[in-house]
Order: sequence, then structure tokens, then C-alpha cells
Amino acid sequence: MIKATADRREGILITLRDLLRSERINVRFIRHITLHMEGWPISEAGSAELEVYGQGRETAVVTLSREGTRLHFVIKLPKSGATISLSDTKHPQTAREWIKGWVNGGQS
Repeated sequence: MIKATADRREGILITLRDLLRSERINVRFIRHITLHMEGWPISEAGSAELEVYGQGRETAVVTLSREGTRLHFVIKLPKSGATISLSDTKHPQTAREWIKGWVNGGQS
């Protein structure tokens, strides 16, 4: 179950990455791995995120967050450190448009 959820989240972020690249937005997909050590009771799934490169070499980070049953995009802005909740993952075009606006000098 944890593996399937992590794979689904990665797939969603990869889809958003492809949408952003189609707009010629520089983005990098990062997959975090989790090391499991014997004797430790903790088991976490790896996570993934997108780094989006804006003007002035700023880097915003896009991740996924769950709110109840809704999975949505979250972006952390570099200057202010603000965390913005973007659209539901069922509508990646909305997130793409918001990020495109940020890259082109919008909110920061």
C-alpha cells in the first residue's frame, strides 16, 4: 500500500513535470529514497518533488500533500518561504498555469 501510494505520487509529479517542460519551464524531478536498517521499527516510503527554476536562479519546490481524501499540489516559494496550496491533482493544468506565472515574474 505504501509503495503504491509513493509510485502514484511520483507519477503525478512526473506528469506535471512533462506539462511544465512543454511550456519550456526548467524543472527537475527529484526522487528521495529511504534507507531501511535492520533493527529499526520505522518504515517510510520515499518521496518525490519537483524543483522549478524561476527568474534570478530562484528555485521553488513542488510537492504533493493530502487533505482528507484530496491530493493536491503544494509549492514552497524561495524568497518568502511561503507555502502555497495549488490545485487538486485531478487538474494539473491549473498548477501548470500558476507555476508558469511564477516563473515569468509573478508571485514570490
